[in-house]
Amino acid sequence: MAKCEHMNFKADVRVDRILKKDGDVTPSAYTCEVHIHCLTCGLPFEFVGLQCGLLFDRPTVDPSAQELRAPIKPKGLAIMPGLPGFTVRAN
Repeated sequence: MAKCEHMNFKADVRVDRILKKDGDVTPSAYTCEVHIHCLTCGLPFEFVGLQCGLLFDRPTVDPSAQELRAPIKPKGLAIMPGLPGFTVRAN
């Protein structure tokens, strides 16, 4: 089997509204999750140079590095401070 040159890709993007507590109707934040893979061979791509976890003030990745978790906001809206998040570190 010939080695794939990864010339064609598929990106899946999901946008989430983050609510501070159940019952809230107005989101406190928004995030998008991005996955990319090669259409030819199916190999997933990894995002490089980002911390693992979920933060609402900067991009992170999941533990596999195959999911980019990026905070987003509507244009002109201030970032809401004080949302909890987490990071993961290997010992």
